Amino acid sequence: GRTRARAMTSVTTKKGEVTLTLDEFRTKDDVRLVYEVGKGDPATTTSSSPVVLVHGWSGSRRYFDDSFAALLNAPSPPPRVVRYDLRGHGDSDKPEWGYHVARYAADLKELLEHLDLTDVTVVGTSMGCAIIWSYLELYGAERLKGAVCVDQAPLQNRAPDWNLGSKGCYDVASLTRLQELLKHDFEGFARGNAECCLSNEIDEEYEALLIAETLKASPTGLAALMADHTALDWRPTLRRTTLPMVVMAGAKSQIFPAEGVAHVGKLAANAVVVTYPTSDHWLYIEHWQKFADQVCDFAANGRLSRNFLGGMQQAVTVVRD
Repeated sequence: GRTRARAMTSVTTKKGEVTLTLDEFRTKDDVRLVYEVGKGDPATTTSSSPVVLVHGWSGSRRYFDDSFAALLNAPSPPPRVVRYDLRGHGDSDKPEWGYHVARYAADLKELLEHLDLTDVTVVGTSMGCAIIWSYLELYGAERLKGAVCVDQAPLQNRAPDWNLGSKGCYDVASLTRLQELLKHDFEGFARGNAECCLSNEIDEEYEALLIAETLKASPTGLAALMADHTALDWRPTLRRTTLPMVVMAGAKSQIFPAEGVAHVGKLAANAVVVTYPTSDHWLYIEHWQKFADQVCDFAANGRLSRNFLGGMQQAVTVVRD
Protein backbone atom coordinates (compact mmCIF):
# COMPACT_ATOMS: atom_id res chain seq x y z
CA GLY A 1 0.00 0.00 0.00
CA ARG A 2 0.92 3.65 -0.17
CA THR A 3 3.24 4.77 2.60
CA ARG A 4 3.02 8.55 2.23
CA ALA A 5 1.05 11.24 0.47
CA ARG A 6 1.67 11.78 -3.20
CA ALA A 7 4.02 14.61 -4.14
CA MET A 8 4.11 16.67 -7.31
CA THR A 9 7.54 17.05 -8.87
CA SER A 10 8.94 18.24 -12.16
CA VAL A 11 11.84 17.31 -14.42
CA THR A 12 13.45 19.59 -16.99
CA THR A 13 14.25 17.77 -20.22
CA LYS A 14 14.91 18.53 -23.87
CA LYS A 15 11.11 18.61 -24.27
CA GLY A 16 10.77 21.22 -21.54
CA GLU A 17 9.51 20.85 -17.99
CA VAL A 18 7.25 17.90 -17.25
CA THR A 19 5.08 17.64 -14.12
CA LEU A 20 4.90 14.23 -12.50
CA THR A 21 3.27 12.56 -9.53
CA LEU A 22 5.94 11.01 -7.30
CA ASP A 23 4.83 8.18 -5.06
CA GLU A 24 5.90 4.88 -3.52
CA PHE A 25 4.48 1.55 -2.43
CA ARG A 26 5.66 -1.52 -0.54
CA THR A 27 5.98 -4.91 -2.14
CA LYS A 28 4.73 -8.08 -0.50
CA ASP A 29 8.24 -8.74 0.82
CA ASP A 30 8.29 -5.25 2.39
CA VAL A 31 10.50 -3.34 -0.04
CA ARG A 32 9.68 0.31 -0.78
CA LEU A 33 9.66 1.10 -4.50
CA VAL A 34 9.55 4.69 -5.78
CA TYR A 35 7.63 5.46 -8.95
CA GLU A 36 6.40 8.42 -10.97
CA VAL A 37 3.27 8.83 -13.06
CA GLY A 38 2.69 11.31 -15.85
CA LYS A 39 -0.66 11.79 -17.56
CA GLY A 40 -1.14 12.45 -21.25
CA ASP A 41 -3.48 15.22 -22.35
CA PRO A 42 -6.95 13.60 -22.47
CA ALA A 43 -7.93 16.05 -25.21
CA THR A 44 -5.33 14.69 -27.62
CA THR A 45 -4.73 11.06 -26.66
CA THR A 46 -6.30 8.36 -28.81
CA SER A 47 -4.55 5.50 -27.00
CA SER A 48 -6.04 3.45 -24.19
CA SER A 49 -2.78 1.70 -23.31
CA PRO A 50 -0.70 3.07 -20.43
CA VAL A 51 3.07 2.75 -20.84
CA VAL A 52 5.27 1.38 -18.04
CA LEU A 53 9.04 1.89 -18.36
CA VAL A 54 11.37 -0.70 -16.79
CA HIS A 55 15.00 0.39 -16.61
CA GLY A 56 18.01 -1.90 -16.75
CA TRP A 57 20.65 -3.24 -14.39
CA SER A 58 22.46 -0.40 -12.54
CA GLY A 59 20.17 2.28 -14.01
CA SER A 60 17.22 4.19 -12.59
CA ARG A 61 13.96 5.80 -13.65
CA ARG A 62 15.92 8.98 -14.49
CA TYR A 63 17.46 7.20 -17.48
CA PHE A 64 14.11 7.85 -19.16
CA ASP A 65 14.00 11.62 -18.56
CA ASP A 66 13.94 12.68 -22.22
CA SER A 67 11.89 9.79 -23.59
CA PHE A 68 9.41 10.08 -20.68
CA ALA A 69 8.80 13.74 -21.54
CA ALA A 70 8.59 12.95 -25.25
CA LEU A 71 5.95 10.30 -24.58
CA LEU A 72 3.82 12.74 -22.59
CA ASN A 73 4.24 15.52 -25.16
CA ALA A 74 3.47 13.32 -28.17
CA PRO A 75 0.64 14.37 -30.52
CA SER A 76 -1.36 11.42 -29.20
CA PRO A 77 0.21 10.50 -25.86
CA PRO A 78 -0.53 7.42 -23.77
CA PRO A 79 -3.14 8.08 -21.07
CA ARG A 80 -0.51 7.42 -18.40
CA VAL A 81 3.25 6.88 -18.42
CA VAL A 82 4.86 5.22 -15.40
CA ARG A 83 8.51 4.81 -14.52
CA TYR A 84 9.97 3.39 -11.32
CA ASP A 85 13.23 2.53 -9.59
CA LEU A 86 13.87 -1.19 -9.32
CA ARG A 87 14.70 -2.58 -5.90
CA GLY A 88 18.35 -1.90 -5.10
CA HIS A 89 18.41 1.03 -7.54
CA GLY A 90 17.77 4.77 -7.56
CA ASP A 91 15.60 6.02 -4.71
CA SER A 92 13.99 2.65 -3.95
CA ASP A 93 15.02 0.52 -0.97
CA LYS A 94 18.26 -1.46 -1.00
CA PRO A 95 17.30 -4.63 0.88
CA GLU A 96 19.60 -7.56 1.57
CA TRP A 97 17.26 -9.94 -0.27
CA GLY A 98 15.40 -10.39 -3.54
CA TYR A 99 18.15 -9.80 -6.11
CA HIS A 100 16.95 -12.20 -8.78
CA VAL A 101 14.98 -11.55 -11.94
CA ALA A 102 11.90 -13.50 -10.88
CA ARG A 103 11.50 -11.28 -7.79
CA TYR A 104 11.81 -8.23 -10.03
CA ALA A 105 9.03 -9.63 -12.22
CA ALA A 106 6.89 -9.99 -9.10
CA ASP A 107 7.66 -6.36 -8.24
CA LEU A 108 6.41 -5.33 -11.68
CA LYS A 109 3.23 -7.34 -11.22
CA GLU A 110 2.61 -5.75 -7.83
CA LEU A 111 3.18 -2.27 -9.27
CA LEU A 112 0.60 -2.88 -12.00
CA GLU A 113 -1.83 -4.17 -9.38
CA HIS A 114 -1.12 -1.24 -7.06
CA LEU A 115 -1.91 1.25 -9.85
CA ASP A 116 -4.68 -0.97 -11.24
CA LEU A 117 -3.25 -0.77 -14.75
CA THR A 118 -4.54 -2.97 -17.54
CA ASP A 119 -3.91 -3.16 -21.30
CA VAL A 120 -0.35 -2.06 -20.54
CA THR A 121 2.45 -1.55 -23.03
CA VAL A 122 5.51 -2.46 -20.98
CA VAL A 123 8.92 -1.22 -22.11
CA GLY A 124 12.10 -2.87 -20.88
CA THR A 125 15.66 -1.74 -21.53
CA SER A 126 18.53 -4.24 -21.22
CA MET A 127 17.80 -6.33 -18.08
CA GLY A 128 14.34 -4.74 -18.07
CA CYS A 129 13.62 -7.09 -20.99
CA ALA A 130 14.48 -10.10 -18.83
CA ILE A 131 12.07 -8.80 -16.19
CA ILE A 132 9.32 -8.73 -18.83
CA TRP A 133 10.20 -12.22 -20.04
CA SER A 134 10.15 -13.52 -16.47
CA TYR A 135 6.76 -11.85 -15.98
CA LEU A 136 5.46 -13.67 -19.08
CA GLU A 137 6.82 -16.97 -17.80
CA LEU A 138 5.26 -16.55 -14.35
CA TYR A 139 2.00 -14.69 -15.06
CA GLY A 140 1.39 -14.93 -18.80
CA ALA A 141 0.16 -11.77 -20.50
CA GLU A 142 -1.96 -10.73 -17.50
CA ARG A 143 -2.62 -6.93 -17.66
CA LEU A 144 -0.42 -6.56 -20.77
CA LYS A 145 -1.18 -5.40 -24.30
CA GLY A 146 2.34 -5.52 -25.73
CA ALA A 147 6.03 -5.26 -24.95
CA VAL A 148 8.98 -3.24 -26.23
CA CYS A 149 12.33 -4.93 -25.60
CA VAL A 150 15.44 -2.78 -26.00
CA ASP A 151 18.90 -4.23 -26.72
CA GLN A 152 18.92 -7.46 -24.72
CA ALA A 153 19.88 -10.92 -26.00
CA PRO A 154 17.83 -13.92 -24.79
CA LEU A 155 20.93 -15.34 -23.04
CA GLN A 156 23.97 -13.38 -21.90
CA ASN A 157 26.25 -16.33 -21.16
CA ARG A 158 27.90 -18.42 -23.83
CA ALA A 159 26.58 -21.94 -24.36
CA PRO A 160 27.41 -24.83 -26.72
CA ASP A 161 24.61 -23.67 -29.04
CA TRP A 162 24.87 -19.93 -28.37
CA ASN A 163 27.58 -17.29 -28.88
CA LEU A 164 25.50 -14.14 -29.46
CA GLY A 165 25.21 -13.06 -25.84
CA SER A 166 26.96 -10.36 -23.84
CA LYS A 167 30.28 -9.00 -25.05
CA GLY A 168 31.42 -8.31 -21.49
CA CYS A 169 29.76 -10.70 -19.02
CA TYR A 170 29.36 -14.17 -20.52
CA ASP A 171 30.91 -16.78 -18.15
CA VAL A 172 32.07 -17.31 -14.56
CA ALA A 173 35.42 -15.58 -15.08
CA SER A 174 33.95 -12.42 -16.64
CA LEU A 175 31.20 -12.31 -13.99
CA THR A 176 33.83 -12.54 -11.24
CA ARG A 177 35.81 -9.67 -12.75
CA LEU A 178 32.66 -7.53 -12.84
CA GLN A 179 31.78 -8.40 -9.25
CA GLU A 180 35.29 -7.48 -8.08
CA LEU A 181 35.03 -4.13 -9.87
CA LEU A 182 31.70 -3.44 -8.18
CA LYS A 183 33.23 -4.27 -4.82
CA HIS A 184 36.50 -2.36 -5.09
CA ASP A 185 35.89 0.50 -7.54
CA PHE A 186 32.17 1.23 -7.81
CA GLU A 187 32.74 4.80 -8.98
CA GLY A 188 35.10 3.61 -11.70
CA PHE A 189 32.51 1.06 -12.76
CA ALA A 190 29.81 3.74 -13.00
CA ARG A 191 31.94 5.96 -15.23
CA GLY A 192 33.08 3.08 -17.40
CA ASN A 193 29.53 1.82 -17.71
CA ALA A 194 28.40 5.06 -19.34
CA GLU A 195 31.34 4.96 -21.75
CA CYS A 196 30.48 1.38 -22.72
CA CYS A 197 26.83 2.14 -23.44
CA LEU A 198 27.05 5.36 -25.48
CA SER A 199 28.48 5.92 -28.96
CA ASN A 200 26.82 9.31 -29.51
CA GLU A 201 27.46 12.46 -27.51
CA ILE A 202 24.85 13.50 -24.99
CA ASP A 203 24.69 16.52 -22.69
CA GLU A 204 27.57 16.44 -20.18
CA GLU A 205 25.20 17.41 -17.38
CA TYR A 206 22.84 14.55 -18.19
CA GLU A 207 25.69 12.05 -18.49
CA ALA A 208 26.88 13.15 -15.04
CA LEU A 209 23.34 12.60 -13.74
CA LEU A 210 23.28 9.06 -15.19
CA ILE A 211 26.56 8.26 -13.43
CA ALA A 212 25.23 9.69 -10.16
CA GLU A 213 22.07 7.60 -10.51
CA THR A 214 24.14 4.43 -11.00
CA LEU A 215 26.06 5.27 -7.83
CA LYS A 216 22.77 5.20 -5.90
CA ALA A 217 22.48 1.46 -6.55
CA SER A 218 23.63 -1.23 -4.13
CA PRO A 219 26.92 -2.69 -5.42
CA THR A 220 26.41 -5.95 -3.52
CA GLY A 221 22.87 -6.15 -4.84
CA LEU A 222 24.09 -5.52 -8.38
CA ALA A 223 26.65 -8.30 -8.04
CA ALA A 224 24.04 -10.81 -6.87
CA LEU A 225 21.54 -9.71 -9.50
CA MET A 226 23.99 -10.03 -12.38
CA ALA A 227 24.95 -13.54 -11.25
CA ASP A 228 21.29 -14.52 -11.66
CA HIS A 229 20.56 -12.48 -14.77
CA THR A 230 23.54 -13.46 -16.91
CA ALA A 231 22.86 -17.20 -16.62
CA LEU A 232 19.15 -17.14 -17.48
CA ASP A 233 18.18 -18.56 -20.86
CA TRP A 234 14.91 -17.02 -22.08
CA ARG A 235 14.81 -18.81 -25.42
CA PRO A 236 12.26 -21.46 -24.31
CA THR A 237 9.97 -18.77 -22.85
CA LEU A 238 10.20 -16.58 -25.94
CA ARG A 239 9.28 -19.50 -28.20
CA ARG A 240 5.99 -19.77 -26.29
CA THR A 241 4.97 -16.12 -26.16
CA THR A 242 2.43 -14.63 -28.56
CA LEU A 243 2.37 -11.17 -26.96
CA PRO A 244 2.86 -8.44 -29.62
CA MET A 245 6.44 -7.25 -29.27
CA VAL A 246 8.82 -4.70 -30.73
CA VAL A 247 12.49 -5.61 -30.37
CA MET A 248 14.95 -2.71 -30.67
CA ALA A 249 18.64 -3.29 -31.36
CA GLY A 250 21.50 -0.80 -31.38
CA ALA A 251 23.75 -1.64 -34.33
CA LYS A 252 26.71 -0.02 -32.52
CA SER A 253 25.94 -1.62 -29.15
CA GLN A 254 29.07 -2.37 -27.16
CA ILE A 255 27.08 -4.73 -24.91
CA PHE A 256 25.35 -7.13 -27.34
CA PRO A 257 25.79 -8.06 -30.98
CA ALA A 258 22.77 -6.86 -32.94
CA GLU A 259 22.26 -10.42 -34.20
CA GLY A 260 21.83 -11.63 -30.62
CA VAL A 261 19.18 -9.02 -29.88
CA ALA A 262 17.41 -9.70 -33.19
CA HIS A 263 17.22 -13.38 -32.24
CA VAL A 264 14.49 -12.40 -29.76
CA GLY A 265 12.35 -11.51 -32.77
CA LYS A 266 13.17 -14.82 -34.40
CA LEU A 267 11.98 -16.71 -31.32
CA ALA A 268 8.82 -14.74 -30.48
CA ALA A 269 5.83 -15.44 -32.70
CA ASN A 270 4.49 -11.89 -32.96
CA ALA A 271 7.59 -9.67 -32.96
CA VAL A 272 9.04 -6.94 -35.16
CA VAL A 273 12.76 -6.15 -34.96
CA VAL A 274 13.88 -2.54 -35.40
CA THR A 275 17.59 -1.78 -35.77
CA TYR A 276 18.97 1.66 -34.91
CA PRO A 277 21.99 1.87 -37.24
CA THR A 278 23.88 4.61 -35.35
CA SER A 279 22.88 3.76 -31.77
CA ASP A 280 24.58 2.03 -28.88
CA HIS A 281 23.10 0.09 -25.96
CA TRP A 282 21.38 3.18 -24.56
CA LEU A 283 19.57 3.91 -27.84
CA TYR A 284 16.56 5.25 -25.92
CA ILE A 285 18.85 7.98 -24.55
CA GLU A 286 20.78 8.68 -27.73
CA HIS A 287 17.69 8.78 -29.99
CA TRP A 288 15.02 9.46 -27.41
CA GLN A 289 12.56 11.21 -29.75
CA LYS A 290 12.40 8.43 -32.33
CA PHE A 291 12.23 5.86 -29.55
CA ALA A 292 9.30 7.68 -27.93
CA ASP A 293 7.53 8.06 -31.28
CA GLN A 294 7.75 4.33 -31.90
CA VAL A 295 6.60 3.43 -28.39
CA CYS A 296 3.60 5.77 -28.72
CA ASP A 297 2.68 4.30 -32.09
CA PHE A 298 2.98 0.73 -30.87
CA ALA A 299 1.02 1.43 -27.66
CA ALA A 300 -1.82 3.05 -29.62
CA ASN A 301 -2.06 0.49 -32.43
CA GLY A 302 -0.72 -2.76 -31.02
CA ARG A 303 1.78 -2.82 -33.89
CA LEU A 304 4.19 -0.41 -35.59
CA SER A 305 2.62 1.62 -38.38
CA ARG A 306 4.25 1.47 -41.78
CA ASN A 307 5.68 4.97 -41.47
CA PHE A 308 7.69 3.81 -38.44
CA LEU A 309 9.29 0.93 -40.33
CA GLY A 310 11.67 3.10 -42.33
CA GLY A 311 13.63 6.30 -42.15
CA MET A 312 16.44 6.40 -39.60
CA GLN A 313 15.74 2.83 -38.55
CA GLN A 314 16.03 -0.14 -40.82
CA ALA A 315 13.23 -2.42 -39.67
CA VAL A 316 12.49 -5.95 -40.66
CA THR A 317 9.81 -8.37 -39.60
CA VAL A 318 11.32 -11.62 -38.41
CA VAL A 319 9.18 -14.74 -38.39
CA ARG A 320 9.71 -17.95 -36.46
CA ASP A 321 11.40 -20.85 -38.12
